[in-house]
Amino acid sequence: MSLFRSALVLAASAAVAVFVSGCSTTAPAFQPSIANVSTLKAAGSTPVAVGAFTVQAGLKTATSIQLRAADMTTTKGSYAEYLADALKSELDLAKRLDPKATIEITGVLLKNDIAAGGFSTNSGEVEARFIVRRDGQVKYEKTKRGTAEWEGSFAGATAIPKAAQQYPVLVQNMLAALYADADFLAAIR
Repeated sequence: MSLFRSALVLAASAAVAVFVSGCSTTAPAFQPSIANVSTLKAAGSTPVAVGAFTVQAGLKTATSIQLRAADMTTTKGSYAEYLADALKSELDLAKRLDPKATIEITGVLLKNDIAAGGFSTNSGEVEARFIVRRDGQVKYEKTKRGTAEWEGSFAGATAIPKAAQQYPVLVQNMLAALYADADFLAAIR
């Protein structure tokens, strides 16, 4: 009887550990938008550097986003670094990235949310303040946001990966809003 009880306690402990630990996933790698890169190319050829991107104090989703019972993290350390790398990749493809340029873009991640709990519709929002400096002088400072909506699912095995796949789209949409701002384009010329 004692052996049976020990096995039962061990099995129950293992089940609780699996239930409490939840699941974890990694944010998909950012894929540059062809439209975004084309906008950057058309805006000129002046080289641009990407400086530090930080997270607003108190932002709970700086390193992990809750997707139902799963946590989505980034291999970059923080989502601010993910954003900086996304900006670098689009500037690089537009042949505008130069770490030694006198024009520098920095930023602060302000919002970073995905609502993946809906059975019919889910949504996400990313928001950041972008600052452009030329020779140390601020030439541009505005907040931009990217949003997206997609079909939800009752099944977590479908809804969680679908929500994770939308994260790069949110970032692309926010960068598209940045590049659509004539003041930003003037600041990086």
